[in-house]
Amino acid sequence: MRAVLKFGGSVFEGEFIHQAADRLKAWSKGHKLAVVVGGGKLSRDFGALGRELTSDEDLLDSIGIFSARLNASLLIAALGDDACPEIPRSEDEFMRLAEKYPNKIIVSGGFRPKQRTDAVAVEIAQAWGAEVVVKGTDVDYAYDRDPKQFEDAKPLEEVSFEELERMVSSTEYKANAPTIMDRAAAALLRENNIKVAIVNGRDLGNIENILEGKDFKGTKIGF
Repeated sequence: MRAVLKFGGSVFEGEFIHQAADRLKAWSKGHKLAVVVGGGKLSRDFGALGRELTSDEDLLDSIGIFSARLNASLLIAALGDDACPEIPRSEDEFMRLAEKYPNKIIVSGGFRPKQRTDAVAVEIAQAWGAEVVVKGTDVDYAYDRDPKQFEDAKPLEEVSFEELERMVSSTEYKANAPTIMDRAAAALLRENNIKVAIVNGRDLGNIENILEGKDFKGTKIGF
């Protein structure tokens, strides 16, 4: 399987980096994998400081982009020789590196302002011809609203592309604001019929089920 794995910054820390690197090395023997990582706590902390200094959303996005690239560097270090040594800054650079390092795992962070790392994963999937995007978060499913704020939030087991676009259509873009998917990514998914699995990123065994074509716990979009 050719898959793009997106790990949110909320799970990308400490021992998880070592665990994920070990699994990625093993999975890459039977699958073509690309990885996108978010900026996580680093992005939020620097973003909060940035908001004290500027209201320029593009500049604040740039802070998040560099934070995600720092996290990407950590994963590349953990992967060692199994990783592409360069971090792409666009989908065109990704494709150049995929040709230059055909048997390596390419790890990306952010690409450009006004874009979340979810959209980076989708753009890579589109350009690279991936079958699925796996979005690893710190919860088991996508929910109808934030489960950390609302106890009655309902897990969404299956969502169509059209339903996803309706869900995100009224979302106001703001750097570091959480969301199921940004609008640009949702449109690309529908246009290119790219499946998405939203799962708990820490459950690496569950992610392996997706790669092996088995049933899995999580939100299925476009399946």
